[in-house]
Amino acid sequence: MDAITLAAIRRELDETLTGGRVQAVLQPDAQSLAMEIFREGRREWLLISIDARAPRVHLLAEKARRGLETDTPLLLQARKRLRGARLTGVIQPGWERLLYLTFGHPQQGQSVLAAEIMGRWSNLVLNDAQGDVLSSLRHFERHAGSRRIVRPGRAYEPPPPQRGKLPLELAREEDVARLLHQTPAGKPLWRALVTGLAGFSPLAAREIVFRATGDALADVSHPNLTPAGLTGVLDWFRSLPQQGGWAPTVALDENHQPAAFAPYELTHLGNLTPYGSISAAARFFYDATLGADSYAGRRRQVLALVAQARKKLLGRRASLGEQAAGEEDVARLRAFGEWILAYAWQIQPGETELLADTGEETLSIPLDPTLSPSENAQTYFARYHKKKRAAAKIPGLLAAVDRDLAWLEQIESDVRLADNTPQIEELREALLASGLVSEPKGKRPQAPRSQPVRVTTPEGFEVIIGRNALQNERVTWKLAQPDDIWLHAQGAPGSHVIIRAQGREIPQEVIAAAAGWALWHSQARENTKSAVIVTRKRHLRKIKGGRPGQVRVLQQRSITVRPQKPPAG
Repeated sequence: MDAITLAAIRRELDETLTGGRVQAVLQPDAQSLAMEIFREGRREWLLISIDARAPRVHLLAEKARRGLETDTPLLLQARKRLRGARLTGVIQPGWERLLYLTFGHPQQGQSVLAAEIMGRWSNLVLNDAQGDVLSSLRHFERHAGSRRIVRPGRAYEPPPPQRGKLPLELAREEDVARLLHQTPAGKPLWRALVTGLAGFSPLAAREIVFRATGDALADVSHPNLTPAGLTGVLDWFRSLPQQGGWAPTVALDENHQPAAFAPYELTHLGNLTPYGSISAAARFFYDATLGADSYAGRRRQVLALVAQARKKLLGRRASLGEQAAGEEDVARLRAFGEWILAYAWQIQPGETELLADTGEETLSIPLDPTLSPSENAQTYFARYHKKKRAAAKIPGLLAAVDRDLAWLEQIESDVRLADNTPQIEELREALLASGLVSEPKGKRPQAPRSQPVRVTTPEGFEVIIGRNALQNERVTWKLAQPDDIWLHAQGAPGSHVIIRAQGREIPQEVIAAAAGWALWHSQARENTKSAVIVTRKRHLRKIKGGRPGQVRVLQQRSITVRPQKPPAG
């Protein structure tokens, strides 16, 4: 969902739900929240999902069903704060993929539910009247690559605005003329709109270009293109949230399957089906493209194992942090032993404390009255050596925990993107084999090993795509040769992709296509564009003590492409 679609959703929710009372709150799955809202004799179910495949907000046609066996912290807070509350407003700040739903409760007071519909960074955050986070579906920390922190008890920070882009509402004809002047000939104009103006999706940009020129793929040399004409279409587009005039539409492909939907007529696609509301169009699109997840139960079971392992690792990390003694503390133990030996001649039997003048300070050193001065000193020396050995081991142990946490993030992403039972069961077996979790009740037979995707490009190059951590391990270390090209989404869990060189020079267009496939099979699938690491297999090393699929890259470059679904084998 892009900003203009959320603007249409905001208008629909305002017209149908604002002032209504929340009757029920539940979670259909771990990535979504649903609410029943009663207003003027009508009951409507609202769905907010941050599923990486399709983050979205829309009304449902029927009652939502509970999909989790145990209540999450967010669900507990939402029931407490929202059930019985009235929806007082729905706000969209500017051209952002963000909705704030405000609620007033007779006992709990005001709450704000922030629906951040932003690709792989999507989140659902419940805040109190003071703006502090009560709970969220995802917690963000600085070290996780986020530009902000989202966790309970901390002041809510809105997602940062898009950098380097002109806000759509500020773009005037002179700005459009400047953008056209800066766009090189041959570059599709819709790409220039996406990169130059905030609040545009590729779908909306192509529609704008088509309405201005008659060609969705036109570049700056198109004879119908003028700054005034393009600005006029932009004026129509950005007036929709204020003036209405919505025309919810679904465009169908040649197989009569939904290809896209929008709150306006998609004139550049054709084969259009109009809908009475944007939620109806969204439901039709997502029901057809996502379908009912027949593997939801298996996913939940494996994701529960991931959560169990993560909790265990975070506990171990905290314990290691407590054990880590500072260098000053370790040195102090040795100093205590040395000062006891230095003052041994004046320590009387039965004394419990030694006051040692160091010339800079007077140390108060506890003594065991049942031990001699020499024995007290040896006790401190023994403690010093033990702490020193522990301090030397802890950094390595912490690094191992961090590697395992990163591996769990990869496994979690793999489970969410898996599209068949063998893949999901293989990941479950990998978790159990890792020793990070124990076998749950009822041991199951080992699942058949799933296979990576193999694609042959029109140029005749074989591309092999690992779809989970175990397949990544096989693709990189069993199938790839030293001169093969290796690709991976930069900064996101995802597939290892190799292009078999077989002694040939690999064209850049083949590398770009494989990079798009790597993004499709990664957590960055929902991004408009993302960076992809490109290197030769010979520049990879296994991480000592690492889990399957974890590698160290010695030399690399990166390219930025759009996610693309790979063709069938």
